[in-house]
Amino acid sequence: MITRLPPLVARLVVLFLVATPLLTLASPLPDAAAAAAPLAARAPQATRRMGQRKAKKAEVPTQKKDYSSFLCPALSVACPVSAVPLEEITLDSAAALEASLNSLADWFKAGFECVELATELNQCGGCLSLAQGQDCAVIANARATGCENGSCTVYSCFEGYTVSPDRKTCVKRGAPSSTSAATPVTPLTPGAQAVLNTVPS
Repeated sequence: MITRLPPLVARLVVLFLVATPLLTLASPLPDAAAAAAPLAARAPQATRRMGQRKAKKAEVPTQKKDYSSFLCPALSVACPVSAVPLEEITLDSAAALEASLNSLADWFKAGFECVELATELNQCGGCLSLAQGQDCAVIANARATGCENGSCTVYSCFEGYTVSPDRKTCVKRGAPSSTSAATPVTPLTPGAQAVLNTVPS
């Protein structure tokens, strides 16, 4: 069963079929003189590269890829776990550990922990396994310490000691360098960690 087109559509189809050949006949033909215009001869020109030597690319040593963004959330850094105890880490053992970390697989093989170096008390300012940073919890004679902006800060010291002017160490009371000792303070930095020692070192 064939359906009939509405009369308006049928008229438009017929008009299109009749008008198409007429439009092609009415279109102007290209000018034969313009089509056969002679090409102008041009003088030979040297290209830019002619006579130039190709400059050698300077070999840039490839930098080791930082996998922290793949391994840890934002603001954290991946610190590898060393097989050497932290007390025995040397520059050589740290360099060997760092040299062994060339791929994500190497990081998973060695093990890692995500650390916020700006506030982490035990790895303040850098990864201890890579011989960087400082453990703020082991500052001699310090009662309370913290890590602020990647640097250890002493808040208070044990009896007989006072906080140094730079707040980095505890100095013996009465020592010549403690004449301008700072007053112990409490940590105010949001997110900073502090440790309170209970026995003197």
